[in-house]
Parts: sequence; structure tokens; C-alpha cells
Amino acid sequence: MRPLPLLASMLALRRGLAMSTAGPRELRITQALTSAFAPAHLEVLNESHGRREDESHFKVVVVSDKFEGVKPLIKRHRLVTAAITADTGGQLDFHSLSVAAAKTPAEWDGVVAPSPKCAGGDGRGTKR
Repeated sequence: MRPLPLLASMLALRRGLAMSTAGPRELRITQALTSAFAPAHLEVLNESHGRREDESHFKVVVVSDKFEGVKPLIKRHRLVTAAITADTGGQLDFHSLSVAAAKTPAEWDGVVAPSPKCAGGDGRGTKR
């Protein structure tokens, strides 16, 4: 597992931003996904509306050999979510997670669709 400061540096360099722009939750997500998948390509995007420091909405792209043979796509998304929620009892500690891509290097075409606008709420209206 890579040390957290190295991950912060890599994230800042990749985005061309100052290290201070990545918050603690974003760094934790990056570390969890790096540890679980040793990705060939990883993007952790803070798409929080309002104040970025709220760290409430994230979009991730994970390209890893670890997805080889894992079908259907929902299983890959569950693996990504499980890696992120392992230290929070299986629950997201933020409002929204979008798994934009969970692909093998052979499947990765570099294309990620834009995220829809958040409809708000806390998710209670979606429970049955």
C-alpha cells in the first residue's frame, strides 16, 4: 500500500492542481481504490456542488486487471463500492458515489460520460 502523502502528490500532479485541493475523504477513496485494485488508471473526482470541501459527491473511474472475468457490470460496481466503504461499516459516509467506469485495461477506451445534476435529497425517497 502506498503512503497517503504519495497518493496526494500523484493526485495533484495528475490534475495539475495544488495538493491542498484534495480533501481527506477524496484521499481516503483514492487510497482504498489503489490498495484494492492496483489500477492502471484511476480517477477520483470530487463533483460536490456548492462548497468543494463538503466532499459530498464523488465520481470514480477504475481501470484494473482485477476486473478480468468479473461479470456482470453490477458486480464490478459492488466491488468498487465495497472497497470504498470497507472502513465505514459498508455505508457511504457521503451523499453520492458514481462509478463511471470499472473496466479492464483491454476494455478501457478513455471515454467517461458526464454526470447528471444531483436531484438533491438524502436518498430516503428511493428506498422501498
